[in-house]
Parts: sequence; structure tokens; C-alpha cells
Amino acid sequence: MRLRKAVSLAVTAAMVFSLAACGSGGGNTGESAAVNTGQTANESVQAEKTYDGIFDENGISKPGEFPISKEPITLSIFVGQQAGVVDITKHSIFKEVSELTNINFDFIVAPQEGAQDKLNMLLASGDYPDIIIGSFCTTADLVKYGTGENILIPLNDLIEENCVNLKQRWEENPQFKDMMTTPDGNIYGIPSLDSGGLGHGAVNYKVWMNNKWLENVGMKAPETTDEFRAVLEAFKEQDANGNGDPNDEIPFSGAIGTWAAEVYPYLLNAFDYFDPSNGYLKLKDGVITGTAGTDGIKEGLKYIAGLYADGLIDPAALTQDESQLSAIGTKEEVICGTAACGHIGMFVDINDIERSREYDNLLPLEGPDGYRGIPTQTVAVVQGAAFVITDKCKYPEAAIKFADMFCGDDWTIRTQVGIKGQQWDDADEGTVGMDGVTPATRKYLEMRTQNATAAEDIKWHWTMRLIEPNWKKTFQVTGDIADPSNYEARLQQCTDKLAPYAADADYIPPFFLDVEDANQIASMKTAIDDYVKSSFIEFITGAKDVDKDWDTYLAGLDKLQYKEYVALNQKAYDEAYK
Repeated sequence: MRLRKAVSLAVTAAMVFSLAACGSGGGNTGESAAVNTGQTANESVQAEKTYDGIFDENGISKPGEFPISKEPITLSIFVGQQAGVVDITKHSIFKEVSELTNINFDFIVAPQEGAQDKLNMLLASGDYPDIIIGSFCTTADLVKYGTGENILIPLNDLIEENCVNLKQRWEENPQFKDMMTTPDGNIYGIPSLDSGGLGHGAVNYKVWMNNKWLENVGMKAPETTDEFRAVLEAFKEQDANGNGDPNDEIPFSGAIGTWAAEVYPYLLNAFDYFDPSNGYLKLKDGVITGTAGTDGIKEGLKYIAGLYADGLIDPAALTQDESQLSAIGTKEEVICGTAACGHIGMFVDINDIERSREYDNLLPLEGPDGYRGIPTQTVAVVQGAAFVITDKCKYPEAAIKFADMFCGDDWTIRTQVGIKGQQWDDADEGTVGMDGVTPATRKYLEMRTQNATAAEDIKWHWTMRLIEPNWKKTFQVTGDIADPSNYEARLQQCTDKLAPYAADADYIPPFFLDVEDANQIASMKTAIDDYVKSSFIEFITGAKDVDKDWDTYLAGLDKLQYKEYVALNQKAYDEAYK
């Protein structure tokens, strides 16, 4: 195994295949360097800057000093709107950032659904902003639009000369810098990563079931697909919420366009390995295979179609967004017994402790042929980019300093938790954090998930979540695990119990693709992803018959070069690791 090459090319394959391409446009920044020389393209020795007070000759502050700019400047930014967040252009965080940094922001805000398409259109037109915030650029995009087209500027020197917090994260986790470095030796973006580890995100596909409803219908949590169907039937037919109306219950719901809330991935994993976030791929013993057209997936779709035909799956689950799912889960009367979502706070208000306590995540189901597994990430890696600077930016030093703020404790806590004295405060003496060992330094005064309020103006949640310090372990865990202040610890416990059921598949390790392959695979992935999703919905809803139309579906995959797509990934894996 060529370990040095594997490290130098490191960034997860999962994100190579997620989301659409980052767009196209023009530009001419950056330098090139040979791969694996041990030197980056921008590691030239430069003269030390001189400062008048804290500002250099361009009016930009020393690293870690504020304001960032001596005079007010403006950065144009692209950002996607979040469900449950106020108009981002008027968000309190941006007001605070502007007051602290002297940077104003000219926003291009896209709706949650369709944000990628809007960005692609802007980039294709050449009229794109200074910076792009949010997980819109995959690793393939970083190669294509950084190395290939020079739309994204190299950040190596900018980070070295201006960043304090990000360099500290690199010192704590030296592998992250290697993982961010493309084959030409450059870094084109800062990814999103909780450097404390995988956390509850180690398992994406979770389904949450109401234990009170189970008691009301005299059943236990299902562990097989037959038992799951039987429970949903009972929820539908036996007045599971006990209000006297046997027709107002929703047995099973979910959402699209958000984290792991589609109704089918969890269920399909009772029939065969299936992980959409992995690009419909599976790695086992060095061999990459496709997962979108196996016999197991066919049988799984037949099972799910049967649930849908019998009214056991909410039809809205195939079209609604996260906020609409949350509206179901937060109704005054409990009307939904089961929900698919990455964490239960996407569905119910965790501050309604009794309601939240009613739901617990199910173990993976065992299918009729005995298969039982769930895709599990086992290695913390950086992937793609949540922050990039384009060649349009006139103030790249200020832009990178702005990003560096969100790689440190202060602004991570501010965006993800809130304001000291309101959402959090110093920990109680003698308490410990989530790992049960580390002395706690902070405690939650309140904890709200993204959809708990109609118009959140305190936190910014996931959008500007760059490489973070290990902040979660610093918050104390005491008392009732269902208390909102213990929510992170609760989610970790829910994830830990799934560990024995990790799928018999190897985690697809980090690797970059070269420009030519990156271009090809990005185009193929987009078409394949759209086709698989739309076909699965047609199978589930009965618009297409799984038995009669399966061969036509497979022919469509062939037409989209699915086998060639799998082969390209095998080639990249072999070049990096064999």
C-alpha cells in the first residue's frame, strides 16, 4: 500500500460523490506544483509584514486581532437559507460580525431547495460572489474549479499568514492539512468538521419510534421488517395516540432535501448495503461495487412499495422538507408514530421533554433473508469545502480571517450554541463533559434544535461550521438524559447502540481524483443520483412496478454509464491505495 500517496490525496470519496458540481466560470489565480513533492504550490518564503499598530499597509489586521479591516469593506457571499432561521441577511450573528470586523456583507441567498442549482447558474454566468459558504463544493469540485479552472483561489499562503485558529486545529490533527491538500499541492477550501470526532453523525440513517404508541398497541420495538410492518399497521388501525379517532395517525413519515430523513435508506439496509451519501458504492476487501441495482435493493423497494400502498408511509414524506416534517412532530396532539431523520430534534421540539422522551431510535431491521446492517463511518476525515474564496474577491486576506473566526472556540460556540448568559454559561463546579471524564467548562442554559422556533435569530447552526475545536466535550452532562442540556450526549448514546450492527463493508477511504476523472465523475454522479432518486420514488409510489420495470431501470443505469462510474472509482482507489 502506498501510504504516503494515500495521505497526500486524502479527502473522503463520500463527498466526491455528494451534491452537484460547484459550477463553472473564469479566473486566473494560483500556481501549480507537482503531486507528492512534499512542497505545496504556495510555500514560498515571503518578507515579514510590517504593521502600523495592528494594521498592515493594506489596512488588514494582524492575525487574531480585531477589527479585521481598518476601514469598512464589503464581501459578497453566497449562502443557502436554512429552515427555521430568520432572513439570514438580518441575522444577529452577521450584525455582530460586522461590528467586530468592519466587514459588511452583500448577500446572495438561495432557498434551501434549489440552492445548488442557483449557485451553478451564477458560476456558469461568471457573475459569482467573493466567497461561497455552505457545503456546495465537493472534493471533485475543488480539483476541477481550483486546479483545473482557477475559479477557486489557493488558500495556502493566506492560511499561513492570517489564520490562528485553523492552524491550531492542524496542530491538534496534523492529518487534516494533508486531507485538505489537492494533488497539485494547493488548498482550495475549508471543510466542515467537528474535530472532536464522528459523534452521532457516525450513523446517518436513523428511524425514531414512539414508545408510548408501542405500549398503547401492546407491541415492542420492531427488529425485523415483518415486525416493522406489523407495528405500522397497529399504529394505523388501533388508535395508537388514544384520542378516540382511529384515522388521524400517521404511521411513518420523513422528509427530503435534509440530513438522512428519506424514508427508504434505513429500510433498504434490511435487504442489502445501501448508502446514498457514498455515491451508491460499496467497498469490501479492496473491491468497489455499485449498490443502486442489486437484487437486495429490488426486494427492498418491493417491501417499501407495499408499505406505501397500504397507507403505512405518509405520502408527504416523499415531497416535504424538514420544516414541514417538524410541523407534524410538534403539533399539539401527537399524530405521527415513526419518523426518519438524522436526529430526533429535526422532528420534535426537544424542549418538550415529555414528547421528546417518547421517541427512541430503532435498531437496524433484519430483512427476510437475514441481512441486518447499517452504514457506519469509522474514520473522522475532512471532506469537500464549506468555505471557498473565488477569484472575484478583492479582499482575500480579510475573507480568510473571517473564516478563521469560525475555526475557534468563541465563534463556534456563538454560532452552534448561542450567547453566554442566555443559551450557555460556565459549568457547575465538579461536573464532567460528554465523555464522562473531561472536566466540564460550560453548561447549556437552553438547547433548541433548528426547527424548534419559526424564526431563529440566535444561532447559525450548520452553515458556517468549519473545522471546529472539540467543543462538545466541554459541556457538562448531569441529570435526566432527555433534558435538552444533555441532547448531544443523548444522541451519542443513541448512536453507540447501533455500533454492533455496522454493515459488513469497509469505509471508503479518502482519495482525490485527477482533473479529467473529476470532471467525468461529477457529471456522471449528478445524472445517476437524479435518476436513482426519481426511479425509487416511482417504484415506492407505484408509478412504476418493481417487478415489471426493474430491467428498464437497470438499462437506464447502463445508459448513464453506471458501470463505468464504478470503474472510475475503483481506478482512483487502486492508484491511491494499492
